[in-house]
Amino acid sequence: MFIWLEALTAKQALLMSYLYESLTRQNLDVVITTRQYDYIIGIFKNRNIPFIIVGKYGGETLKEKLQQSLQRQIRLLDIAIKHKPDIHISFVSPDSTRVAFGLGIPTILLTDTPHSTYVNKLTIPLANCVIAPLCTKESWEKYGYKGDVFRFFKGVFEVAWTAKFKPNKSELEQLDLEEYNYIILRTEEKKASYYSSYASRYSEPTFTVKLLDYIIEKLKMNIVFFPRYKEQRDYVSSRYGEKVIIPKESLFLQHLEYYAYSVITGGSTLAVESALLGTPSITLFPRKLETVSWLKSLNFPIFQITDPFNSFQDITRLLRKAEEYRKNTSKTLKNLEDPIPLIVKEVLNLSNIHG
Repeated sequence: MFIWLEALTAKQALLMSYLYESLTRQNLDVVITTRQYDYIIGIFKNRNIPFIIVGKYGGETLKEKLQQSLQRQIRLLDIAIKHKPDIHISFVSPDSTRVAFGLGIPTILLTDTPHSTYVNKLTIPLANCVIAPLCTKESWEKYGYKGDVFRFFKGVFEVAWTAKFKPNKSELEQLDLEEYNYIILRTEEKKASYYSSYASRYSEPTFTVKLLDYIIEKLKMNIVFFPRYKEQRDYVSSRYGEKVIIPKESLFLQHLEYYAYSVITGGSTLAVESALLGTPSITLFPRKLETVSWLKSLNFPIFQITDPFNSFQDITRLLRKAEEYRKNTSKTLKNLEDPIPLIVKEVLNLSNIHG
């Protein structure tokens, strides 16, 4: 049996790399498609996972996004015809889901974002199975998604690679860092559709400039900066020079997260990962996230501030007290469900139904 996986972000690359290993242990053939974006390629290379690059990130405008999507679909069609996959799995990728549906390939979708209205409309109705964290169930129902197609698990997707994590200080040594004496800062996904209304509020490539100034001038800590786009990298590099560390290559980031004083991100994945590992983390994602609220209720050290412009003092207060929030989360983490076994189970179920 041949399985086709698609990964469009760093988080998805990590998840699909672990899923790849589980599926190949079942003696299944697997191909992974991805795109040229962010730290995806480095993640696959670091983990020795084979992949095929198809296209790149769509850009800022609707026209650019649509053009890139259509071009990717044509190339994905050729790949799917060549490999003849029996089942397709993606993290709600509109491109690969559309191609799989058009070719009659059964599809499993993974998702933890009920709020992604446009993407969900393009993907969820085409799925044979949708796997999501149980904490998002109520939100899915509010958006009108119900039925037997959903499978829920008592965890978050990040458990797949944090549950068995063992920290190593070698990544710190590469960057000449000392434990608990640096902050990881990840920018917002400014070009994403869900950020459009917020992006108009500032002209800089990233809103994290004020935070960078505060950390450098007030906290006197090292900063490891992870941009999402070239414009963000160039802007911060030009403004701060050697005051900010910007890794040129993909790292085993979880090791850096574990030993960080704190982690701040404009998205959610780094915050969730870090909190699962016990590191105080802050997400500045502009909408309330079910996964973050749920982890917070379980006493993981994670905080969400949806408006960094009007709540800057809340961010600095959390940063000043970050060390007080650090926790040993190993016991709590063991109680969370790893989604990989459920995904593999659904693959086998689908193969029996459609085989």
